[in-house]
Amino acid sequence: MKILILTMLLAIAAPVMAREKIFKDGVGIASDCLVMPVGRVLLIGRDNFVEAVKFLQNEERPDGSRYSKYEYFEYENGFKKIGEGEISFKPSSGKGIFFHESPYKLGGPLKLRNFSLFAVAGGKEHSTVYFWSKPNKVDHKVRMAPTPWKEIGEVNLSDPRIKWFSYDKEGEWKVIPIEKIWD
Repeated sequence: MKILILTMLLAIAAPVMAREKIFKDGVGIASDCLVMPVGRVLLIGRDNFVEAVKFLQNEERPDGSRYSKYEYFEYENGFKKIGEGEISFKPSSGKGIFFHESPYKLGGPLKLRNFSLFAVAGGKEHSTVYFWSKPNKVDHKVRMAPTPWKEIGEVNLSDPRIKWFSYDKEGEWKVIPIEKIWD
């Protein structure tokens, strides 16, 4: 009986642990958002502006809400730190349950210097940034490039391996290991 119960628990826990591993070490790419692991640099461009975001840490609070602290940088002859901020995830349907509601109902904007995008603090190891600058409104000028870089000093905007993503109505969900994002 104990073996059966242990087997059942492992069958339930394995997909959850695998999903957390994927997001800890991978980038999720969907039609309307990018899921970015903590500790890596995400480039964000709009019009002639290029900014960068690095999610520093995620924290889950006793009420089930999650918070992600980030720092952001602006490019002008090199990247310069502009400030820090925090995004949240506040489930509306009970502790930790998320029924794919719009992010503007669950969290707040990722505030950059020249514009904002909607974002939510994901699991313990990732945050999601949407191609939306207004509720339910895609900003077609926004593009994002996930990178494996851990420090802003490593960023080289001339690097030909950088892959920019923008809103893609037909885009399919995929997860790419962060170390293979440029393969």
